[in-house]
Amino acid sequence: MKKIYLAIFLYLSVVSSYAQKVVEGTFSPLVDEKIINIKIDYSESEIDEMPFEAFLEVENRWEEGYNDIMIKFLKSLNKYSDGIIYSAKKETNYRLVFKAMYVNRDGETKGHLLLYDKDNKIIGATQDFYVKGGRFGSQTNLMGDAAERLGKKISQFIKKQTKK
Repeated sequence: MKKIYLAIFLYLSVVSSYAQKVVEGTFSPLVDEKIINIKIDYSESEIDEMPFEAFLEVENRWEEGYNDIMIKFLKSLNKYSDGIIYSAKKETNYRLVFKAMYVNRDGETKGHLLLYDKDNKIIGATQDFYVKGGRFGSQTNLMGDAAERLGKKISQFIKKQTKK
């Protein structure tokens, strides 16, 4: 019986260690927003154990790959959004940026979410968003698989933060 309780405790500890926590400001200004601008920023990340700049030298089709990643990300966000429309192109009152800090060989991604106002001031920040990557394909394909999972996770997080 002790082993079962220990296993449950360990499981809950691991799950809660990947929970998203607001560490700065608030995401409450998004309560009445219908359209939100969002993007993934890899510029400060380490991808497959390389700084982003070195990754760009190896990944010669990054723009095409990034577009595919964003398409998967936006589809997932909008699928789980409950009425909010997420867009990478439309200018809005607030802008969400997922700062990817680490991406491994499988596309597994860790980072944090930032909320900016129109004056480019951070008004909300989280710690520790984590999603698994994919199983097959190129590095950008695996990152796209992670972006789909990330879209769902961010959408769920924003729903929690904007409940009235």
